[in-house]
Amino acid sequence: MSNSNALAEIQSKYQNCNLLIPAATSVQINPFYKCTVMEVNADTSDNSGDIFKVGSTKVGEDRNRNAIYKDVYSLAKPLLMKLATAAGIQFHPEYTTVIRENANTYVGKAYGAVRLPDGTFKTHAETKRICLDDEEAKYRLEFMDKSIMGIHDWRAAKSAADMFKGEWKEDPNKQNDKGYPEKYYVIDDCDREKYIERSMLVNMTLLRKTASEKAQTGAILRVVRALLGIKGTYLLDELKKPFAVPTVNFSPDYSDARVRQAMLQQGMNSMGNMFGASTVPPAMEQIAFSQEAFDNNFNPDENLNNPAFASDIPVDEGYEEDYQQSSNQEQHGMEIDERDRDDWFCEKCGEHINEKIWTYSVENFGTPLCQKCQKLVKEQEESSYQCDECGASINEKVYEYSFNKYGRHLCMKCQKGARK
Repeated sequence: MSNSNALAEIQSKYQNCNLLIPAATSVQINPFYKCTVMEVNADTSDNSGDIFKVGSTKVGEDRNRNAIYKDVYSLAKPLLMKLATAAGIQFHPEYTTVIRENANTYVGKAYGAVRLPDGTFKTHAETKRICLDDEEAKYRLEFMDKSIMGIHDWRAAKSAADMFKGEWKEDPNKQNDKGYPEKYYVIDDCDREKYIERSMLVNMTLLRKTASEKAQTGAILRVVRALLGIKGTYLLDELKKPFAVPTVNFSPDYSDARVRQAMLQQGMNSMGNMFGASTVPPAMEQIAFSQEAFDNNFNPDENLNNPAFASDIPVDEGYEEDYQQSSNQEQHGMEIDERDRDDWFCEKCGEHINEKIWTYSVENFGTPLCQKCQKLVKEQEESSYQCDECGASINEKVYEYSFNKYGRHLCMKCQKGARK
């Protein structure tokens, strides 16, 4: 099997299998570099996990001037990671992490880089914040609407009917596969609060277990979307087309005389360094993709899989923010704003800060603050100590010194009186 058609033979032999190697087309763009276009296909079948429905969009009008809508979908984590692998995206191990700001807030950070077809690097940094308090309010609103407007998912409605009092109703505007009006279940007033609280408890139990991972994954997926310029939503017809991801690899063509001459010069340079001969400048240097590329008795655990408490919020981490971000990118020709890399801000005054100040502040103050606000917080902490004698404000050093020396917390003036 020759190198030129090895991948083609593998793909033809295992065409009935789920082949994990994406299709590839390679072209030698110059004697030293080869451009490879990887093709990644999305599985558009129901429950495939590659995509998920996020709504519908108007695509035109019929003869009666009625609006025609089509479903739109977004790329889920499995497909995004396939595209990231095909593009060769790498993440900085130190800056791709998660920080716990407080008991209910997690911040995931990701810093990735990809090599463009022209050989240069493109980097991008993103964060994903998950606040359990905000998520709890979101779940409460969702299940409150469901209890009033009705549960339309059949499995969830049937499971809820077995646990809570309510009424089955028919929706004349929707029909099932057999042509009958679609049924939905409305929770009775006496069980409405119980349904809301139990649904929230189930979803918040799962979220508390996975909040850290979701924050980390959400940041990584945002970086993948930004580096590859992925749209927020796609029509199904668009997703049936393969995604083409071009990459550039160092692959010298040894049949070319210039390549052989360059290799000879590089070999002579190595010998010169070893034996002390005059140095010969190397003809080329392989660009390595490395560090240089980056500057009640109700048990919620038993009901995690109960469809009665299933949430309709997309499982894909951070989708809502990602969709808004992608929409903005489309309006600007899919250009990634470089200032996003420095999009760190002070939680107190809103001033933009760099990543070093952000990291230092979180580690020492528990929240991102600019240098001015850090100074104010320090002064407030220092002024929180008071003299036991006169009540004057003292700093932490005087506070500790006086206690060790006199057994009491005294200001400088009262310490002089204590000596007498």
